[in-house]
Amino acid sequence: MHLAAAGSTEIPAYLALLARGYIVSCSADGETWTATKNGNEFNADGPLPLLGLVAMVEQRGAHWQASDAEIDAFMARFQLR
Repeated sequence: MHLAAAGSTEIPAYLALLARGYIVSCSADGETWTATKNGNEFNADGPLPLLGLVAMVEQRGAHWQASDAEIDAFMARFQLR
């Protein structure tokens, strides 16, 4: 499979959030999307990045932040320093 982030992925991302049990809403101006579940709230500028935040926390837990070592490894891997 080859998949790229595009307009055609927004509704499937929204549906994936619903399937995971999240309540999804959008601000009146359409700029902020929110997913809530079990007292947790996630905000992003669309369903796809919103799903990314949810997946990150589901994978990494409450301590989702990268450690200094993880940051250094990332920067070295992608030669960003």
